[in-house]
Amino acid sequence: MSPASSGARAPGAEDSAFLQHALVSLLEGTTELPASELTRVVNVVATVLGAQGARVFVADYALVWLHELGEDGPTGDARAIEGSLVGHAFVRDEVVVSGGEPTLVYVPLSEGSERLGVLELSYDSWTGDVPAALGPVVRVLVLVLISKRRYTDVVLRARRHEPLSIAAELQWDLLPPLTCSTDRASVSGILEPAYSIGGDSFDYAMNRDCVEFAIVDAVGHGMSAVMMSVAAINSLRNARREGIGLQAAYETTGEVIEAQFGPECFVTAQVGSLALDSGELMWLNAGHPLPLLVRDGTYTGELSCRASVPMGIGGPVAEIASVKLQPDDRVLFYTDGVTETQTHGGEQFGIPRLADFLVRATLDGVSPAETVRRLSASIMHHNGDELSDDATLLLIEYHGSRN
Repeated sequence: MSPASSGARAPGAEDSAFLQHALVSLLEGTTELPASELTRVVNVVATVLGAQGARVFVADYALVWLHELGEDGPTGDARAIEGSLVGHAFVRDEVVVSGGEPTLVYVPLSEGSERLGVLELSYDSWTGDVPAALGPVVRVLVLVLISKRRYTDVVLRARRHEPLSIAAELQWDLLPPLTCSTDRASVSGILEPAYSIGGDSFDYAMNRDCVEFAIVDAVGHGMSAVMMSVAAINSLRNARREGIGLQAAYETTGEVIEAQFGPECFVTAQVGSLALDSGELMWLNAGHPLPLLVRDGTYTGELSCRASVPMGIGGPVAEIASVKLQPDDRVLFYTDGVTETQTHGGEQFGIPRLADFLVRATLDGVSPAETVRRLSASIMHHNGDELSDDATLLLIEYHGSRN
């Protein structure tokens, strides 16, 4: 969050001295705190920013609710992301100021475009100027929260709006951050139903020269499907980190699935990479729905790739497809639960509706992270919030090379 985006004035010499003091105070006041005492970290932020009080609201797993972070999990009433001021700050990724007494300032908490939630600051006396130190202090707060959340359940408890199934617990621990964005590419994903997800999953790595990614759908439901999905994702990760290439990744993952779960089990997938300098997208289709391409604000159709058999069945690679992306192109990968979800009357969500939503979000300038959040909510609404199958989205947007 830059001063321009936050509405903060540019710091002068006096502000620079205050900023240095604020950051030193924040680091000294938080680094020695136990990981479980995150509310005390928030109180230190309030003090260094001259606020009378502060609260952190954490986004739930489904990205529908914001929960106040308490001493041992969520506290107070949940706030809906849609239709609330705190939700507006989260959705638009911008500072929102609410007039009145006290004045409330809502600041989005994000790092590398991973959206954690929102910081609420309360001021009894408000000059109308957002503090110049706000952006740097909030960035440090985000880093502190990210580093300390690994050692405590406080944040993960605050993300629960309803009980999380054991299968879903496994899947969420497997996932990378839902969103990552750089100057050359953005990747955003989401899983539904968030609290009872089964065999769907996705993975990515934003490496120096390319984005490497996978989206998988294991046959069946419940714990058995989750275990296949976990095996597939970790096998593909191992192949990616060993640098053995798409074909070998497909073959070794198939061997793992067959050896561990038997010849009747399989996992469909799209596995690929995006070269950040050239924009070349390469991918392998293991019996999975084809990705959709939006270019220049227009849906240009599915990206064709001859299907190899799902991993675990055994068979050769049919094709490794390639397409040259242009700056601002969007490619949406998804599982079949997205398009096959039905209304109670039997109408499927379908590819045309999926493509239309993606085009409208692109034309409206909606960020990749917010696009998949809204699209996921639309899919759940279409089905009456009762999906018969997992529905997973993975959106890649190419921004162009640095040259």
